[in-house]
Amino acid sequence: MSQADKTSLNLGELQSWFGRQISRPLPDEYDGNPLAESAPGLEPEADDLVRGKGGLAGFARVGIYNQQYWFRLISVMQSDYTCAIHLMGLHVFNDWAVRYLEAHPPSSPFLAELDAAFPAFLEKGYQGESRGAVLQAVAYERALSKAFDAPEGASLAGAGISAPADLLAARLKVAPHLTPVRVDWDFADFRSRCLPDESLEGSFELRPETAHLAIFRDPDLEIMKEPVSPVAFAVLGVFLEPATLTEAFEKLEGRLSPEEQAELMRGISGWFQDWVARGWLCLAATDDGNGNP
Repeated sequence: MSQADKTSLNLGELQSWFGRQISRPLPDEYDGNPLAESAPGLEPEADDLVRGKGGLAGFARVGIYNQQYWFRLISVMQSDYTCAIHLMGLHVFNDWAVRYLEAHPPSSPFLAELDAAFPAFLEKGYQGESRGAVLQAVAYERALSKAFDAPEGASLAGAGISAPADLLAARLKVAPHLTPVRVDWDFADFRSRCLPDESLEGSFELRPETAHLAIFRDPDLEIMKEPVSPVAFAVLGVFLEPATLTEAFEKLEGRLSPEEQAELMRGISGWFQDWVARGWLCLAATDDGNGNP
């Protein structure tokens, strides 16, 4: 970049340049300014574009922001995934968090969705020790994060839908804050023992315990973990994508044993009424017929 180019940068261009530099990946090891290790050629440009202050030249100031950018994002990931940290080990978790953030940089000033793709990212790439437990832990903790931050969804009552024919025709979906999660270990107990560990490097027993859970936020804004039967869990899973009740039954056809099918027929009416009343099921977003919201 020539001197003329630098002095002609407008505010938006300067902000874009600054964002690119502070989001440069941290080197594995560094002493002082991380950019001195990962981007040493940046020094003249940074010194020219960023005013020195407090005894620090522009390059050194950008390096501080670079470090704090990564420390902030990694600390957010650590706060959401304490089970995963204690299963993977702190160093391994941090390494995967950085890989994920490089592949999925934040696109919003709000960090609620920062980890949205983390479970899928690990499922695709992580082959380390205790892979099964790690993937389930990440899914469990992502569900807790969603339950805290996600919106309620459009209720049927609010839309004035109550007639049987209208209920059958309505396209429904599980509420944004609810996630069905199957686990083979007691992550609730494990997480309760991991959370007080400020070192993030303690060792705790992970006890086997299979459960089908609905993780959601209740009207009092409490995060809840409620066991459901495997059949009810399968029904909730169908509504991860928009479907009518008729479509839900069609998707379940052939997937259930005769005993499970009998449980479905006995329970579906009560489940449906309960889930609608509690806001577990909501109206799916409508479109204009061309797939546009």
